[in-house]
Amino acid sequence: MTQPTPEALSPRQAADLAAQHGLRRLGARPPLGQYIGALWSRRHFVKMLASSDAMGRNQGSYLGQVWAVLNPLLQFAVFWVVFGVALNLSKGTSDFLSFLAIGVFLYGFMSSCLHSCATSIRSRLGLVRALDFPRAVLPISVVMTEIVMMWPALLVMFLVLILRGQPITWEWLLFPVVLVCMYSFILGAGFMLARICEATPDYANLVGVATQLLRYMSGVFFNIAQYAKNHELIAWLLEHQPLGLYLKLARCVLITPDPKNPGEYAHYPYEWAMAVGWAAVFLGLGFVFFWRAEARYGRD
Repeated sequence: MTQPTPEALSPRQAADLAAQHGLRRLGARPPLGQYIGALWSRRHFVKMLASSDAMGRNQGSYLGQVWAVLNPLLQFAVFWVVFGVALNLSKGTSDFLSFLAIGVFLYGFMSSCLHSCATSIRSRLGLVRALDFPRAVLPISVVMTEIVMMWPALLVMFLVLILRGQPITWEWLLFPVVLVCMYSFILGAGFMLARICEATPDYANLVGVATQLLRYMSGVFFNIAQYAKNHELIAWLLEHQPLGLYLKLARCVLITPDPKNPGEYAHYPYEWAMAVGWAAVFLGLGFVFFWRAEARYGRD
């Protein structure tokens, strides 16, 4: 005797049955609080992904991880020869080598993060399509990889400062605050770029153009206040856009001003408030912006 064909479940009944057995749609966007909890539970995965990427970055070269120091050092030397010696942009800047070292090393980190975050989803589509995990893991691991790669360059930067005779003062304790704000801002911007460039890959090609433009707008190798002193509003805007502001604050806390020009590296409470504000706003908005497209990542 044939068994009667069971009646097909309605979409609502099927959803209720799946929920009773702890099932959920693959790639669905969970609530924000649940998403943050899932992200925290995978923190060890993020750490391992970042460390493995950092170790594999220069594995194919003869010098290996030495390039983590050589790359920023060579870039620093090129910028010094071109802009400090040939174009004489050091004019009006006390201790130009320290000024340039901070600009080159810190901006190099920010630029690399933005480039890598822009392609963080597209470059790991196989992982995204094969496993169920919070996709925010990928931009976070990219920034953590760049942080790992940044530490040798930071040691070189501090070596330059010490060799230039910069005294170690209590203000150096504020440098980690600058780094935390800078990391937070870059991660927030990275979340935004990851979503935008995943949806429209062509935009990733524009990130390089944008970072080159921002290099000139952030005073990496010249003193904005010195060269835009006849345009005070423009100078203020360039110094207080996020990338320029973090470079300025880093220089203010690490470089002791010339007694003849004590206001050269002056920093103000409102600038610290702006630094924290840029970081908090971009990190919060960027994370939510990225989370809202969670169900779409990896689907063509």
